[in-house]
Amino acid sequence: MTKHLKYDTEFKARAIKLVEDSDKSVAEIANDLGIRTSCLYSWLKKARQPEEVKAAMSHLSKQEKEIKELKRELRIVKEERDILKKAVGYFAKPPQ
Repeated sequence: MTKHLKYDTEFKARAIKLVEDSDKSVAEIANDLGIRTSCLYSWLKKARQPEEVKAAMSHLSKQEKEIKELKRELRIVKEERDILKKAVGYFAKPPQ
């Protein structure tokens, strides 16, 4: 199982600047920084996107977070509903 590391934006920006200013290959810079080459290529791709694309992606990210939260809330409400259904069935039984 791989562990996903989170790098701050400053680290990413410096890594991208190194690629743009250096004569070294992306693979060499990634190796020097101790990160995967594919990770650095991903950062470069995002950095070179037009601002309109970045804004749209940010908007989608916000929507994805909202959808995830709504799904979580729905799951909780369904669990509560099921518990209440069982409770109604239990209390609706005539006493013996």
